[in-house]
Amino acid sequence: MTDPKLSGQNGFTLLEVAIVLMIMGALLGSVLSPFGANLVERKRKSTSAQLYEIRQALLGFAAAQHRLPCPINSGRQPMGDCALEHGYVPSALLGIAGRYNADGLLIDAWGSPYRYSVSASDADSDGLADFTTAGEMRDVGLQYLAPEFEVCNDAAACSHLRANQIPVVLVSEGAANSSGSADELENVDLDARFVSRDVDQQGDDQFDDIVVWLSESILYTELLKAAVLP
Repeated sequence: MTDPKLSGQNGFTLLEVAIVLMIMGALLGSVLSPFGANLVERKRKSTSAQLYEIRQALLGFAAAQHRLPCPINSGRQPMGDCALEHGYVPSALLGIAGRYNADGLLIDAWGSPYRYSVSASDADSDGLADFTTAGEMRDVGLQYLAPEFEVCNDAAACSHLRANQIPVVLVSEGAANSSGSADELENVDLDARFVSRDVDQQGDDQFDDIVVWLSESILYTELLKAAVLP
């Protein structure tokens, strides 16, 4: 015989369950979304801070060694006599603490190695790179040094030039799910142009690289103070 106390009770329908799950999902998303945004912002801040730490270490190295260090490859070896301008940060040489990958390369908050490009310009055509050969900057003279890197706000036409005649550019490629847009590809194509602009995670032209450069004025001022340059 059916218990009269139970006869009026019904279970949830599939529609009711679906509605409850949708509400719970929306509530959970609204709670977690700020945490995700905050995590991304913390990663960007910590990566930017380390890029500026690397830049400061490069200045210290240049003042002590009268040159800038060569980039390293994935095997942690300096790239010859710096005939190749683009590689990774020689963090062990610079004494920079941080996280390293299996290849011994210093990595950013997303696990990608920091890229390091240093000008191989040779103003006096003596076969020696001006910025990575000890004493060469002094020998060439301030008025003749001509680093060739430039930073633009776009890859195609460089409609807005942010900086030029740059001896050093440092790049974090940002999140691992970056879009590979033209502006992001410009920062890894091993030429003299780089792109730095606001973060954009919408559409086909996404961009979240972090680019820091060492200008000639900052480098020369530091070397003048250290009496490396006259």
